[in-house]
Amino acid sequence: MLQLPENVKTYVLLTVLLCLVVGLFIKKVKPSYLFGGSVVLLMALGIIEVDVFLESLSNKSVLIIFLLIFITTALKDNFNLIYYIDKFFSRIKSPRLFILSMTSTVALLSSVVNNTPVVALMIPYVQKWGKENGYAPSKFLIPLAYSATLGGMITLIGTSTNLILNGLLTSNGYEGFQFFDFMVLGLIVTAVGVVYFTTIGYNLLPVRQDALESLIQNPREYILETKIIKGAPIIKKTVAQAGLRNLKRVYLAEVVREGELISPVSPDLVLKENDLLYFTGETENVMELVKDNKFGIVVHKANKYKLSDHSEILEVLIPITSDLASKKVRETDFRERYDGAIVAIHRNGEKIGGKIGDVTLHYGDLLLVASGIDFMKNVKEDKNLYIISTVTTFENENHKRNKTWFIALSLLFFIGLFSGLWNVFITLILILSSLFILKLFTFNDLKNQLNLDLLLVLVSSLTLGSGILNSGVAILISDTIFSSIESVDPFISLVVIFGITVVLTSFVTNIAAVSIVFPIAAAYIESSGVPARPIFLAIAFAASAAFLTPVSYQTNLMVFGPGGYNSKDFLKSGLVLTVLYCLICTAYLYMQID
Repeated sequence: MLQLPENVKTYVLLTVLLCLVVGLFIKKVKPSYLFGGSVVLLMALGIIEVDVFLESLSNKSVLIIFLLIFITTALKDNFNLIYYIDKFFSRIKSPRLFILSMTSTVALLSSVVNNTPVVALMIPYVQKWGKENGYAPSKFLIPLAYSATLGGMITLIGTSTNLILNGLLTSNGYEGFQFFDFMVLGLIVTAVGVVYFTTIGYNLLPVRQDALESLIQNPREYILETKIIKGAPIIKKTVAQAGLRNLKRVYLAEVVREGELISPVSPDLVLKENDLLYFTGETENVMELVKDNKFGIVVHKANKYKLSDHSEILEVLIPITSDLASKKVRETDFRERYDGAIVAIHRNGEKIGGKIGDVTLHYGDLLLVASGIDFMKNVKEDKNLYIISTVTTFENENHKRNKTWFIALSLLFFIGLFSGLWNVFITLILILSSLFILKLFTFNDLKNQLNLDLLLVLVSSLTLGSGILNSGVAILISDTIFSSIESVDPFISLVVIFGITVVLTSFVTNIAAVSIVFPIAAAYIESSGVPARPIFLAIAFAASAAFLTPVSYQTNLMVFGPGGYNSKDFLKSGLVLTVLYCLICTAYLYMQID
């Protein structure tokens, strides 16, 4: 193995960390590639031992995260939670009372199951409730995302951030967290967040159209890419002669001919075979335009795909772990893979124009998809997309008895957990085993939910955190930061650690924030003698302070498009909450130091 001088190792490691942070910030490369590439490079240079990576791969916290994902998936697929939620929420008509009830429910759910599926489940319902009662969904979707984040801090398993930090603790000789170590402070900040959004926060939330409504009303949003086929009656006719100038609620926005963009489109433009026509307007009208077939146009590159098979237009989100990110649309084989056609792309509130096939997808993109008959089934079996449009679900009568047994067994397993008979890991193993035995989860489901990108991110973050600590770089950074405040009250050091973590979380990812700050904090604890538990809890809570930007947490990205938000909306509504959150957390944790 390559051996570098110690001073060179330090500079190389710092450079790699800087590149990682910058790469995560600019979002041009998948996080899994950045994390994995950083670790491979550092191992190749002998800066991080291979054994550290292997230990991280077998870390119990990583296994717990995937157990939670599997269990949450089974719950979502087999239990029609929306049915029961609707029974409760349908009687509520006040927007503030709805926020109070909705955020409280979501926070409690997120304390024991994975945040992302909870938010994905609730987005369509929140949109539906808002529209039925005459309120913009944008008044409710940010509170939905934030309440899931806050609720995740109530228990050890509420968020993967807590588990990753716990994995770093146990792999580096520290005592791990207990299940309820977060509960008191978690309940306090959750209650403050819920009250905030029912009072001051509600007035700071914007009134915005969701993506689908915006698409319908905005004449410059691209909706459908079509092609003039051979023998079409409009060939050699001008746009005006072809009847494409004054269509009902439909607008011919652009034409692409042999790779050249023609915009604006003149009424005197003579149409040719293979011209690509880009239409905007009300979704139903555009779809009917193609179905009518009197113009001789088809969905571009439709192949065997029939537009008549389309059931509806759905909103679909690309999550942070999707392998569709960083690929051009034409490289994804989207139509063949999912039985659906991308008709529009929204990104950070921006309109993505031009040839859809040439657009490079980013995680967080909201896609409007004309869905085929197999679309729902294909997405369900795939881990690369989240459907966030309203989808009707029904109780599965065949599984009622098994579901009753599962509930009873789960209660028994949790009683064993709370009584100290077994730990969190054993509890989750027992719950997942019961799902298999009762046929509520299959090995095919497990295969579909085994996200290798997520696995690489988690393992790499643990490896980086341990590697930074073992290399001595953490001591160097810690000494640099804290040398000037050695004689100052530990409260200042707590605030510094908390603040650094919040900033990193807001602009990169919470997992990256934890893996970078943990070794620095550990080095400070060893040199100062400050109690470890409050400092490590500070990192955990700070890493979940994802309220300032849409990119700071996946649930923020999930509501970004459906809510019609821009980045300022998150800053405006999240700034006060962040200040309150930070003040409460630092004050509470400082009391634990004393």
